Amino acid sequence: MADVSGIITKVVDNLVTLIKGLVIFFVFAGILWNYPYDINPIGGIIDLVESFLDGGLAGLLALLVFVWFLGNKKD
Repeated sequence: MADVSGIITKVVDNLVTLIKGLVIFFVFAGILWNYPYDINPIGGIIDLVESFLDGGLAGLLALLVFVWFLGNKKD
């Protein structure tokens, strides 16, 4: 069972790393080139952060917990 759990953990970690890389790629591509069809990844990130900040103190605390979860990677 431990082997299956380890394999699933590695697959999920690799998938999350891939998604993070794609997000970074699209943000930098959005800076360099204009996207067709009004796709704006930078605006999406700004909207996400603003949705947390519009919640007042509770939204700010939720944002801090969200960032803490993203940065809390166990090796």
